[in-house]
Amino acid sequence: MNQLIAALRRLTWVVLILTLVGSRAASASLRIQITRGIRVATPIAIIPFAWEVPGPKNVAVANVIAHDLSRTGLFKALPRHDLIQHPTRPGQINFLNWKALGMDYLVIGHIQPRQKGPGWMLVFHLYNVPAENQILAYAVPTDPKQLRLTAHYVSDLIFQNLTDQQAPFTSRIAYVVESRARGLRHRYRLMVADYDGHHAEAVFRSGHPIVSPSFSPRGNRIAYVSFESGFPAIYVQNLKTGQRRRVLARAGLNETPVFTPGGHGLLVTVSGSGGSAEIGRLDLQNGSLRMLTHAPGINTEPAWFPGGRRMAFTSDRGGTAEIYVKHLHSGRTHRLTFKGHYNAAPAISLTGAFIAYVARRDGLLRIARMNLKTGLIRILTRGPLDDSPSFAPGGALILFSAWQRGRRILETASTRGHAIWPVRIPLGPADSVTTPVWGPDLPGTPH
Repeated sequence: MNQLIAALRRLTWVVLILTLVGSRAASASLRIQITRGIRVATPIAIIPFAWEVPGPKNVAVANVIAHDLSRTGLFKALPRHDLIQHPTRPGQINFLNWKALGMDYLVIGHIQPRQKGPGWMLVFHLYNVPAENQILAYAVPTDPKQLRLTAHYVSDLIFQNLTDQQAPFTSRIAYVVESRARGLRHRYRLMVADYDGHHAEAVFRSGHPIVSPSFSPRGNRIAYVSFESGFPAIYVQNLKTGQRRRVLARAGLNETPVFTPGGHGLLVTVSGSGGSAEIGRLDLQNGSLRMLTHAPGINTEPAWFPGGRRMAFTSDRGGTAEIYVKHLHSGRTHRLTFKGHYNAAPAISLTGAFIAYVARRDGLLRIARMNLKTGLIRILTRGPLDDSPSFAPGGALILFSAWQRGRRILETASTRGHAIWPVRIPLGPADSVTTPVWGPDLPGTPH
């Protein structure tokens, strides 16, 4: 992954805009207005890109873009076998054909050698089919090792242009793989990968449990809990150098690290007086710990709101696990969830407008999302044992751990488009995945 990040940084973010045709009014006429759940996805045709460079075709760029956009539930890519034309240049398009198929948008492109210097150029065009207008036309520098990441970047550009939302396709995720082969000692791997599971890399391995990874705001560090010493301790690891530092190893609990918005501290769960579990703020520079909760029972799973003035957390102070919000300046705490008898593991969207959490409904643990302005709750997943929700950058998707055929896997749920997709990560027959978390965009990604 470090090599991938280094390669990405070498990718110039000065993207060459070739042309931008058509009025803003024509473009806006088909802009996707995301105001509530969308059950009819927007049709889009993504034509296989022409391969005009030497060597084998190692990445199907059009397939990557189609999967990215379809995963959000907001778009429906036309199946490849239904493509009636294969244009790769603007002059080859017959808009009547794509109108007859009911397409709203069309994406074409090709990969060619760079005119100066080594490497390739990925050129793509996005069209408004009903208006017969070009919306975007970009040329993006790339090379064979970066081509898949570049395809994700093209997806970002398309998604952001058509929805006015931040796209998640060039971000990373982290998760823990537990290997439970019969007769062998359990093994644990802390993994970091592209959002869709590709380029997975083990950043730490252990024969003892690893849980609760959390990315720093810049994505260059990761915090997690390791039991390698026989008790839980919190570590922070530099993802570029691999250097690890144990930052908290108090007697009792040391759990659920979450970076503060500035990256200089962690919210953590530690043992309180009388056997309670309390939340504190750990200063990573001087090691001081300031307690933020003082209530009997269990107070855990903290999550920051943007700006760092409020936090959400899980507490059983009312008799059952529910989500509470604490205003850190005033000290005021209020209960947020009331529906059902179990609501836990809060995650806050980057805008602070939504909260995702695990909700028990009809005996099933499912991922729910609440609009914090209206209080509207939507159940996004099927269950039966969904866990660890985490918002993508921009909030279009939620990553979570699901139970399937006797083990845990990773899936993403669309927050508005009613789509659930598996995250294809390499797993052995005895492997299970736990505590996933979504990170920021890859360092150096052009935006």
